[in-house]
Amino acid sequence: MPNPMQANQALAGLVNHLSTAIVLVNSRLQIVALNLAAENLFRVSQQQMQLEPLTALLHLDSPLAQQLQQSCAQQKSFTLRDTLIQQTNGHQLWIDLTVTSVDELGGLALEIQPLERMKRLTQEARMATQQHASSNLVRNLAHEIKNPLGGIRGAAQLLERELTTEQREFTHIIISEADRLRDLVDRLLGPQRQAQKQAHNVHQILDKIEQLIKAEADQRITIVRDYDPSLPDLLIDTNQLTQVFLNVGRNALQALLEHRTSNGQIILKTRAVRRFTIGSVCHRLACCISIIDNGPGIADAIKDEIFLPMVTHRAQGTGLGLSIAQSLVQQHQGLIECDSHPSYTCFNIYLPMESST
Repeated sequence: MPNPMQANQALAGLVNHLSTAIVLVNSRLQIVALNLAAENLFRVSQQQMQLEPLTALLHLDSPLAQQLQQSCAQQKSFTLRDTLIQQTNGHQLWIDLTVTSVDELGGLALEIQPLERMKRLTQEARMATQQHASSNLVRNLAHEIKNPLGGIRGAAQLLERELTTEQREFTHIIISEADRLRDLVDRLLGPQRQAQKQAHNVHQILDKIEQLIKAEADQRITIVRDYDPSLPDLLIDTNQLTQVFLNVGRNALQALLEHRTSNGQIILKTRAVRRFTIGSVCHRLACCISIIDNGPGIADAIKDEIFLPMVTHRAQGTGLGLSIAQSLVQQHQGLIECDSHPSYTCFNIYLPMESST
């Protein structure tokens, strides 16, 4: 049976593993402690924030500041739902906030639940259902199209033997178009093999992507690398992830070129993210690869459907690049998300790091 000290240590460890951000402050509203979720939410460390005022994390408007002071003085708890807070870095968050008096501290415990995370999980589940149904439909249609293609191509080859040289030009067109349609169907069917994972440095793949994009870009577009050098090697299929990053990177480049964006920029960024949930699994560590551009943004009409097959706003686009990218990321038990508005589009690719070397 655990003694009281062991129980307290277990309780402290449990608090550190909660997905809810918890901030402890003293009677002067100075930060005493943060759990890992709070460190991750505000991108700070406990050592960095020790005895710093709460305003080092949050801009406190007058009503909220007064509520906190009253709660501390009167030892009363309160809860705020759907509250918009502003971080000191300028980012805004919609949160549920529960403030509880802590007698031992003479201060408060702030429980912060970002609503974006809950909305993201809900949206992720909805999109997964929608994409599964869409993918099944597309695959069934693709198989129905592919089956007669071999017969059409074979019949054209047989017919070619009976025709004159001039007439064979038409059978060449039939064969060529049948091959093109077969290639399109193969892309609709998606990756045909499982990921072959090996330990690899993700930055080496991004360096390769940078060179490929540079070869297609013009001098108006700059590519910026913002890497986290502390990231370990990841267990990944380098060919598949090269395809993912290239599909996303080329989309960014095409948006900049087609819109003729002045001072166009593509940022390749990596970061480690703690306690990140993908599907129903909360991962202790995940690698986030971001590809960001300052182009026109994605049209609102297709923003919620960009990962579905055949969805595109480009006249010459097939609408398959992001659908394929998503399928490949899912083979790595990862997640790909998009945030876009005018002058800013960011694709975040999250890959679990538990199996990293």
